[in-house]
Amino acid sequence: MSSSATYKSAVISLSNKSKKSINLKLSEIRHLSYIFFMIQNQLIKYTEAMSDVINYVLTAIGSTSYVEPPANASENILYFQLFEEIKTII
Repeated sequence: MSSSATYKSAVISLSNKSKKSINLKLSEIRHLSYIFFMIQNQLIKYTEAMSDVINYVLTAIGSTSYVEPPANASENILYFQLFEEIKTII
């Protein structure tokens, strides 16, 4: 990564061989660094809830009316919205 104080930008090279790079403003890098941990925590919660979501989908896929999630299901998932999405696909 290299930066330029004149243009307040940074260049991140993806590899030396391909000569591909990403140009970012330093303010964009600062913003990404602020939200990185929030996104990381959200992904961890979704990963932990994956088995609950799979079980819910398998239960709800054959139902015509909303199915309440089990009491021990993850609270980080909007099951009503998930049910609506399942019904639009099926």
